[in-house]
Order: sequence, then C-alpha cells, then structure tokens
Amino acid sequence: MRLNNELQWRPEQMVEIRGFHGFVFDADKTGPLDNVLTPPYDVIGPEERARLAASGAYNMTHLMLPVGSEKVSPYTQAASLLKAWIAEGILRRDTKPHLYLLRQHFKSLDGKHCVRRAFFALLRLPEPGEQFILGHERTFDRPVEDRLALMRAVQGNLEPIFLMYTDPGLRVTDGLFEVMASTKPELAAKTADGALQELWRTDCSAALAEHLREQTLYIADGHHRFRTACLYRDECRAAGMPPGPQEYVMAGFVAFEDPGLKIFAAHRVVPAAFELPFQEVRQRLAPWFDFRALAPAEITTASLDGPENGCRMLLYARGEGGWLLTLKEERRGELLATDRGSAWCDLDVAVLHRGILDRLLEAPESLALSYEKDAREALALVDRGAGALAFLLRPTRSEQVRDCAESREPMPQKSTYFFPKMPSGAVLNIFA
Repeated sequence: MRLNNELQWRPEQMVEIRGFHGFVFDADKTGPLDNVLTPPYDVIGPEERARLAASGAYNMTHLMLPVGSEKVSPYTQAASLLKAWIAEGILRRDTKPHLYLLRQHFKSLDGKHCVRRAFFALLRLPEPGEQFILGHERTFDRPVEDRLALMRAVQGNLEPIFLMYTDPGLRVTDGLFEVMASTKPELAAKTADGALQELWRTDCSAALAEHLREQTLYIADGHHRFRTACLYRDECRAAGMPPGPQEYVMAGFVAFEDPGLKIFAAHRVVPAAFELPFQEVRQRLAPWFDFRALAPAEITTASLDGPENGCRMLLYARGEGGWLLTLKEERRGELLATDRGSAWCDLDVAVLHRGILDRLLEAPESLALSYEKDAREALALVDRGAGALAFLLRPTRSEQVRDCAESREPMPQKSTYFFPKMPSGAVLNIFA
C-alpha cells in the first residue's frame, strides 16, 4: 500500500474533514454513467446484481459485488479490475483535493419532486473512546468480514458512508452549495432507484470544517462500512504501518434540516406460512390496541396521518380488510417491558417487533418477514397469497434516529429506509 504523504494524522477529540483526490469515471470511455453508478451494495439483491452487471462493463457492481472463479477470489478479481480501470483511464484521479457536491433529484412515494444536497469528504476515523460518530443499527460479523476482505484487496473506499450533521437555518450548507446555481454539473447520471445524481467539485472551506468540528455526526446508512473502515485502520496500525489515508473514511454528509432528507417506512409482510387465524390475531391484540375498521379507500398510509406522538399502524389481512391499530398508551411500558430506554420504546417498529410479533403473536425467530417501502406492494403480496398479514408503518423520524443513537439503543432491523441512497461510483477514494 502506497501512502499519501499529503495526509498528516492529527489525533484530536473532534470532527476533522478534508478534501481528497477522488477517482472519477471518465464518461467518454465508459459511455453513459447511468450504466455505471448504482445504489449501495447492501440494497442490491442477486437478481438486481445480475441485471446491473449486465448493463455495462464498468458498472460498480463489478467492484462492489465481485464474482470470482475457481482460481481467483472475488476480492482479488475486484482489485485486478480496479487496477486495470485506473491504468486504462476509465477511473481518473483528480490532481487537486476537492469536496464533491451531490444534488439528487427524486420523487417521494406520493409522487412529489424532491431535491437533496450532500457533499463527499474524508472524515478522520474516531479513536477508541471518541464519540463523535454515532449509529442506530447493530452490525453483524459476516457482512463486516466480507467488506473487510474487499477493502484489504482494493485498499480504498469504493462506497461512502452516509452521515447526518446539524445546520440550523442551513446557513453553512446553502453557502457551500451556491456553486450549483451558477455552473453546470460535471457529472450526471440516473441510478436504478430513479434518482438523478449530479456532481460538482469545490474546495473544502474553513467555514464548513469549523462548523462541523465540535458536532456529533449520525450514521444514516453504512454502519457495516464504518465498522470495516475502523477495523482496517486498526489492522494497519497493528502491522506497524505509519499513519496514512487509512486513518480516514469517505463519507457523504447531509444536513438534518435539508428538506430533501427523506426517510421512508419499511412496511412488514408476515409470510403466508404464519398460520394464526386473523380472528385470533385480533383477539390477542385487542387488550392492547384500539381497532378501527377501514373502508377500502382508507387502506393507505394516509390513514396513519396525525399527531406524531402515540403509536399507530395499519393491519391488513386477505379477506378481512384493513384495520387502524392505535396503541393504548397507558399500556406501552407493560407491553415493551423496562429493559430499554424511552427513545427505543417510542418507536412504532419496536412496538411491532417486540410487542406484537414477539410477545402477543409469539412469532418464531425463523419467521422470514418481507420488507416493502411501497405500501401498495405490501398489500398486493397479501392479496396474492404470498403474505398472511401486512403491517403498514409510519416512517421513523430523523430526530428518533438521533435520540436512539445518543442513547446507544440500536433500533430493530430495517427501522429506517433513507431514500435515495448515496450513489456508489460518483467518486471513489483509493489509497494511492
């Protein structure tokens, strides 16, 4: 591994960001970047991976989700491919360090046009005991082992982690993105999730660095990638390597206050193999929830609108229609027990998983739920007989993410679905 001497490690008890010499795809050689950029690796299933890989020889799936052979491991294959793309000029390293500004155009689930702004920078990884980066999800060893093997092979960050920061009034953020109003993007691509991704380059301003210096940052997506980067840094230190680029991780930053910061709900579909009859389900839930039958036209997430406090969700069963469930708040503590804090107990998804599925319905751990961000598809799965029940949820709010992270209370699996994801392939950080 060759070290970048421009990076000087300074262990400080605060956030440190900086620009970097990003590697960017040359569209003149790759063809349309629509066939290059992708969503992150962890939201791409096998069928989607095959489709994306077939869309172009330079699609990011070839690096992020590599396929090996009998003689070559997937990770060695990714490293060889990355080396070839750099040698051939498919990926070009910028000669100056930059921040990379991203503007994402997308449609929300109700069809409204939305815009989200982000910037990519290098972030110093925290030392043991430092708490300026907080997450809200548990991590698991198997995906970390996979990402760590890939990182050892390619020696860099192929994908960013997704962080949230605070900027009341968006004063610093608006100033950073002023360049978007006066210049055309240097890169544009539409990713498979339907989002238009536009990229600019700019300098890392002292005002932005100072604004973030004493903040706490919160992971939206990329918990496994963040843990991987820390482990890789620690491995390098244990091997006696001097401080270098491995002390930093590439991150995409979005302000909590950005109107384009959207979190979709991940609705739950209980598989058809779940045999408890609906009337038994209702009987078990009735002491804890108020039930209201919904007319067919009301069986949408709009029925969940209302005050943020309290717990409401929509239960749908084939042949039984839709029902609005409202938790009897005086029984929340009894239902969820007392081993978790208030931030965690405030989550609708916690009420669903611990309260309804685990305790009241006694669903086995082996029960394989389906997760759908589109409520209509969740209902359709039940109508087609692929699901026994659907639970439609309200989106987790960004302040709930922050509260759970600050209280060190990992949320249940798939409590958030930030949309759109940070694109993979807009810019890469290679330790060259």
